[in-house]
Amino acid sequence: MKITKLETLRLPEFPLSVFLFVHTDEGLVGLGESTNQAGSIEAAIHTFCAPTVLGSDPTRIEHIWNALYRTANYQGCAGAELRALSALDMALWDILGKATGQPVYRLLGGKVRDCVPIYNTCGSHGGYKTGRADDEWFMQDAGSLAQDLLANGIHAMKIWPLDGLSAPMQGQHLRLTDLKRGLAPFRSIRDAVGDEMEIAVECHSCWNLPTAIRIAEALEEFNIKWLEDPILVDDPENLCALRSKVSVPILASERLFTRQQYLPLFSGRGADIVMVDLSWTGGLTEGKKIASLADAYRLPITTHNCGGPVLTKACAHFNISTINAIEQETVRAIYRTFPDLITTDIGIANGCLYLDDTPGLGVAFQDKVFARPDALRRVTSL
Repeated sequence: MKITKLETLRLPEFPLSVFLFVHTDEGLVGLGESTNQAGSIEAAIHTFCAPTVLGSDPTRIEHIWNALYRTANYQGCAGAELRALSALDMALWDILGKATGQPVYRLLGGKVRDCVPIYNTCGSHGGYKTGRADDEWFMQDAGSLAQDLLANGIHAMKIWPLDGLSAPMQGQHLRLTDLKRGLAPFRSIRDAVGDEMEIAVECHSCWNLPTAIRIAEALEEFNIKWLEDPILVDDPENLCALRSKVSVPILASERLFTRQQYLPLFSGRGADIVMVDLSWTGGLTEGKKIASLADAYRLPITTHNCGGPVLTKACAHFNISTINAIEQETVRAIYRTFPDLITTDIGIANGCLYLDDTPGLGVAFQDKVFARPDALRRVTSL
């Protein structure tokens, strides 16, 4: 079997995503996805990945990964090239599963749990939202949003009400009166549902070290699930300093690429919980290695997932087969649009994501998607 064609698909309702279809001479097609700066990733797939992988055996996943990584590393390994490699890696695992008649999670070691617990990142989804957008809702009435999520079986939510407060001083200082105002959504949740809802706090690296410490201390009374990326992760020593000074759990970071960048974070004890983005850090192949490395330090891991159905499924296969994986990020505003795109249900019910025994990743696009006049398709072939 050999790879004969790389095809990419971009859709207006997923402006950040590139969907990749890896075609083979035996008729098997593997699906992958990567996100953010979609045009750059698309270009990297066709100009960086294609010359190396066309004509190659798609089941030589480790060989292909290392060949592309060494080429990407020549000019740095954290840009569009690595995101393109991540999408390709997912697609190769999908092909291997289809070729062997096995779901990908079984090839990755088999289930260590029956389903993957999910939490809801309270975002909107462009112009395709229906009803009240979760990111507006948590700022206006976070307590009733928590009640709505609980009614749908979801017991953990992620919000970022402090981000907007960073703008006036570019994250260098936060007045006490502003901080107290930013804490209102947390108080609303606790008043409405008590401890039934776990609250994760996203910070998008908005703050400097002393302000992040002040925020962490203020959040202690709400018993938060984690404080995510409160400072930039380009200096692991700062994350280590932060964790040594606060009691709330620190999560880091989807912004790190490959196990080499995670190692200083682990060795310096800079995080309580590890997050990876499989569409950025090198796909399933590298994600499993990062998870094993984290497990050596007795750290739990979770997946960043604000993408489409392919990434969501890939994360599920990773999480259901990884012993130290604790749950999966989902955005209900996004996955509620999946029925218009794919042939099967995504598998979310009662606060969990379920997988069946469908070979590969278990996701396929409806034929009508490819015929849409607004679909952007590009092909590179032998």
